[in-house]
Amino acid sequence: MSDDVRQFDSRDAAVTALRRHLLEKGNRFEFGPDYKGNGKVLASVRQTVRMYEGMGYAKLIELGDPPVYAMLERGHREVHVFQPRDPQVRRWLENEQADPNDPAIRAYVLGQSGLSEDDLAVAAKPRRYHINEVDEVFIVTTEDGD
Repeated sequence: MSDDVRQFDSRDAAVTALRRHLLEKGNRFEFGPDYKGNGKVLASVRQTVRMYEGMGYAKLIELGDPPVYAMLERGHREVHVFQPRDPQVRRWLENEQADPNDPAIRAYVLGQSGLSEDDLAVAAKPRRYHINEVDEVFIVTTEDGD
């Protein structure tokens, strides 16, 4: 996405562009382990962004005040940090029994931005995203080699 960094006219336009990026055809999502910190170490997107910036990541996008979503990058590794406000999405993520690649889930998430599968490009290099919950924050990452 670093080649595609740009200003957005609205928050909705930014969210739509991010969904297009994350949900490109061929990308896959899988759940990783959840972590509970001592004393809610990562209780907000802002705290988590600061932690990743301290590890050399560059913040590309931050949405909301206080932030509810941020995207960071270091090399080819992406990090998406968010606290879902949609109760259905939160249930799917917290439950971890729902397959994040399920066509019904994809359609729901795309529909939130007025998109469909036909609006998505095929990923030039499909990525595998790992979803982890840490305290109150969800973190979606790719590996350097992905």
